[in-house]
Amino acid sequence: MASSFERAVKRNQHKVNKNRKKKGQPVLGSGMENEDIFKGRAFIFPFVLVVLAFMFLTLSGVTKDGISGFDWFVFILYIGLALMYFLRRPYLKVGKKRIKTIKLSRERSLGVEDIKRIVVDKGSIIIEHNAKGSNWAFSRLLNLYDTDAMGERLITFAQTHQIPVEDKKALKEAK
Repeated sequence: MASSFERAVKRNQHKVNKNRKKKGQPVLGSGMENEDIFKGRAFIFPFVLVVLAFMFLTLSGVTKDGISGFDWFVFILYIGLALMYFLRRPYLKVGKKRIKTIKLSRERSLGVEDIKRIVVDKGSIIIEHNAKGSNWAFSRLLNLYDTDAMGERLITFAQTHQIPVEDKKALKEAK
């Protein structure tokens, strides 16, 4: 097939799948990869933003004669930012050959060849990789992830692709 025809088919398939997804119907074709999505909830940073907003509002009221309109505007912006971070849920997507997460408002992904090993512990999961930056850490304490389900899925992912796994949770239960 001609490349322009392939692009047209892919574009039309994307539109159809988008409409089917809105209607709650299953997507068609092999264009969409089945991924397991594990969502968490960020609450520490939004809480810090709300505390800072109230602190700035009270300090501006104490240092001046009263609270100005600009102070209220800044307060509302801080609360809005906190709400935005609270509603945007962090996640881990585990696909056939890639894992994806959101880091600094961008979706980052790691291929099978980039993963050194996976460490599964009670309440946390660490994915060590070859790429630049720190290792990916997912915690039940910080982001309310379901680390038990994530650990099971990542262990099967690692076994499929011969990635070393250190299961500290199973070692502690065995003792």
